Amino acid sequence: MAIDQYDHEMHPRCPPLGGEVPFYHCRRVNSGLPCHRVVVCWADRIGIAAFLQAHYTPDELERMSTPPRSRLGVILETLDRVRTAGGG
Repeated sequence: MAIDQYDHEMHPRCPPLGGEVPFYHCRRVNSGLPCHRVVVCWADRIGIAAFLQAHYTPDELERMSTPPRSRLGVILETLDRVRTAGGG
């Protein structure tokens, strides 16, 4: 099973982007790893579990399953650091 065999397959709606995306995007979007939603989004379209097992190590699968930080979380962490560094 080649890693690019499903790259041309399209998903009608990407939850983070809001539009149609190819599988290629979903398998590379997370710093070269699949999106954390790839199993949910592609389960009824391709053999996603077998694909992931064939192409990714257990460590990579663990890293890809962690959702990215939310924008609000990043903003709040930054504000907290600024407040702490600035003494206010």
